[in-house]
Amino acid sequence: MPDHVIFHRMCPMAHDRTVVECDWLYLPHVVEGGQDVERSVELFHRVNRQDFDACERTQPGMTSRAYAKGGVLVPGEHGIGAFHTWLQERLDVPPTQ
Repeated sequence: MPDHVIFHRMCPMAHDRTVVECDWLYLPHVVEGGQDVERSVELFHRVNRQDFDACERTQPGMTSRAYAKGGVLVPGEHGIGAFHTWLQERLDVPPTQ
């Protein structure tokens, strides 16, 4: 956004539970100028809740054997798989696939 960023922290608590904290960081002139930020915070909070709900509804399917070795990636997600491989190599973790 031109006047703020939204910063998400995701803290895994268990294999099926993650705590998500979101902060809205506005440019100083927005805060100092007394601009009303409530509408943008409410909008992104609503979008976040919808995204979290979608993630929660896909979680039960993650126990499928199709995901046993790291999941199934559609072509648009191959970059994610490459990142996982890159990270595993640097952490000296055996690959999942």
